[in-house]
Amino acid sequence: MNKYKHIIFDLDDTILDFQDSEEKALKQIITQFKLPYNEQTIACYKRINDGLWHQLEEGLISRDEVLTTRFSLFLQEFSIDENGAKVEAMYREHLNEGHKTIAQAEELLNSLSKLDCKLYVGTNGVGKTQRKRLEDAKLHGYFEQLFISEEIGYEKPSPYFFNHIFDALQTSRTEEFLMIGDRLTSDIQGANNVGIDSVWFNPKGSIPEPDLPKSTYTVSSLMQIIDLLERS
Repeated sequence: MNKYKHIIFDLDDTILDFQDSEEKALKQIITQFKLPYNEQTIACYKRINDGLWHQLEEGLISRDEVLTTRFSLFLQEFSIDENGAKVEAMYREHLNEGHKTIAQAEELLNSLSKLDCKLYVGTNGVGKTQRKRLEDAKLHGYFEQLFISEEIGYEKPSPYFFNHIFDALQTSRTEEFLMIGDRLTSDIQGANNVGIDSVWFNPKGSIPEPDLPKSTYTVSSLMQIIDLLERS
């Protein structure tokens, strides 16, 4: 019997294929600035972007700093001086169109909707973008509420992000919550910070470094979560 009454899903690369959306949007930006679209250019952007998001997760910079500087820093690597916020707006227009789903995502949500639990989205990101992508994927109806960092004012893994969810749902029964996500440093660390159980979605079978957060459970495919819940 499933003991979890509230299941929080990360969105990017757990329900929606952010890698696919990012790749298509980034290609538009790279080609628009007449840069070579190759592995080296993509790696350059990802190095800068990942570094900024890591600083955000550690509370060193704000979300706005990430979004307004990542493209200016990236383009500076190619001696292009451009306003980061302007390029971010261009990028987001393309990103908003991406709504490819992760394998088994809809099947899992459909199965969970028949159980005695409620589903929520708990995601870092921009509200307009995340809501549009979820609606375009026709998955919006599975979720009771969407909790998005831009709208809350806090990012995972901050305890304040999860405390906002507890307050909104008017419950402090942390043993009834389960967080499902693909990122150890935000989804799993965030769950650990507030004492709720977690599922690390690890489709590539990655072996984490010893000092990274530990999840309660690990799955390589989403439908394994059904078996996990039946045993919980």
